[in-house]
Amino acid sequence: MTKRRRFRVIAVATFIAAVPLTGCGAQNQPSGQNLPEFGSIDEAYTAVDKILGCEPDPIGEPTVPMGDGVRLTSAQKLCFENVQIDLYTDQKALQESYQILSDTNQGKVHLVHGKNRMVVDFSQMATGQPPTRSIERLATELNGEYAIVGV
Repeated sequence: MTKRRRFRVIAVATFIAAVPLTGCGAQNQPSGQNLPEFGSIDEAYTAVDKILGCEPDPIGEPTVPMGDGVRLTSAQKLCFENVQIDLYTDQKALQESYQILSDTNQGKVHLVHGKNRMVVDFSQMATGQPPTRSIERLATELNGEYAIVGV
């Protein structure tokens, strides 16, 4: 396992274990009221891929947001090593995942969310460097909301 990959695994494991213990307030909780939704992870991936040009076989596994011991996402797929697409079954699960990301103190997380999905860029948290991908344009092109959360 490479040093970079090992660091990412440790960072993600720490994120999943430590974030639920934090007590910070939400940063602009997503409403999702008038945002479009996708019917499947494949539909969401195809839309994101058309804009960002996802890698065909990115290294790693998606970070799984957990709430009360259960997986919050219904499906996930990597676009790049540190950029993933998450699909949610309901607004409550999306908001809970957003809260977890907002409460992290392990680095800034760039994300774009819609009614039932989030595209999350963990690059800064995983590497300590600013993201190299601009997911902000997904907000415009996929009619979503862009946010930078975490500390």
